[in-house]
Amino acid sequence: MAEQNKNNPEKNNTQNAPAPQRQLRGLYSKVNISVRSLNIIILVLAAALVVCMAVGVSNGGFTVSFDTLGGTAVESQKHMYGELLDVPEPPTREGYVFDGWYLDQNTTRPWDLEKDTITESLTLYAGWRQPGTLDSE
Repeated sequence: MAEQNKNNPEKNNTQNAPAPQRQLRGLYSKVNISVRSLNIIILVLAAALVVCMAVGVSNGGFTVSFDTLGGTAVESQKHMYGELLDVPEPPTREGYVFDGWYLDQNTTRPWDLEKDTITESLTLYAGWRQPGTLDSE
């Protein structure tokens, strides 16, 4: 048998060959997870990113509507998250003076056009006061 191994160098090499070395895995060399698992994770995350991008692109922003409570109409505006509202033309109402925009119909929570930013779709309500009454500012 020893003579057969001497005559057949291929068999001799396979018996004495060292164990195959672990292949280099680039960025994954220090991570103890299979490349297949990492590839699946990357594909799932890439798909999630595509879905998020599609939702972001399809969402044209937030709509800000204006309820003038009996005054002249003001056109709605579309804005993205965090943007300031474009200052609309103030509405007019016979017998009243426009007093600003408010978040509620009772005109107790004012909207500051220079500071408040859009975070969701909303309706702003016109505030009105009688001429000659003190300005709320």
